[in-house]
Amino acid sequence: MVMTKNFRFRGLTAAALTLTALFASQPAAADTIELNSFWAGSGTVTIDFTGTNWHDGSTVTGLHEVGGSGGFETYNLTTDPGKQNGFQSFCVDIFHSFSFVTRSLDVLKPADVALAGSTATLPTVISSSAAADLGRLYTNHHAAIDSTSSSGANEAAFQLAVWEIVNERSGTYSLDGGDFEATGTGSSTASLWLSELSTASASTYSANIWAVQSMVSGKGYAQDVVVFTQVPEPEAYAMMLAGLGLLGFALRRRNQNPG
Repeated sequence: MVMTKNFRFRGLTAAALTLTALFASQPAAADTIELNSFWAGSGTVTIDFTGTNWHDGSTVTGLHEVGGSGGFETYNLTTDPGKQNGFQSFCVDIFHSFSFVTRSLDVLKPADVALAGSTATLPTVISSSAAADLGRLYTNHHAAIDSTSSSGANEAAFQLAVWEIVNERSGTYSLDGGDFEATGTGSSTASLWLSELSTASASTYSANIWAVQSMVSGKGYAQDVVVFTQVPEPEAYAMMLAGLGLLGFALRRRNQNPG
């Protein structure tokens, strides 16, 4: 959820403002993030995993967990200390336990840790194709989970689909077999949404993986999450860049002519 303030910028185009807001929404490495509660409804699921831990490349055998499934109510307290602009994130980390603790803050680590081949500060095997599929999943079904009144079934389904995409290395998305398996709330819907990804489709959102680590002494890892950002249309993006260029030119002229 993005809220805008009614400021007026003389001489600055709407396109430039949009791009400025887009850049501002990206977190800095030391931003403070709060994972407050579930965003809307949630469900209960059972997950099983045998495969490669994307955090450290180790082999995991017989991971079995039962717990809540749904999006997180999330705040960037560095840019939004009053917690006016909450947004939704989803877990991509099944290897570390996590529970909501009121006012227990987490430090956001650099956002480039999650794509294979990047200048990652952590070992990772989340592929670029998986990141693309996350973006397509959100493009196809964000309307079902964007609202704070979204059903627990839809929220749980989306979370299960995210876990399947991130953790499955068998080459086929299925909650019934492969590296990652799951049952429970929303599993049938998740399976349907995952099956749609076998057909090529455009994505209007990108998946940004945030590595979030606990500030509380002794807590260690907290939770890694995915946050989705809308991708500008090519024409709009060009207009935005042009708008920012004009803004920079105007500022330089103003500095050169202080009178």
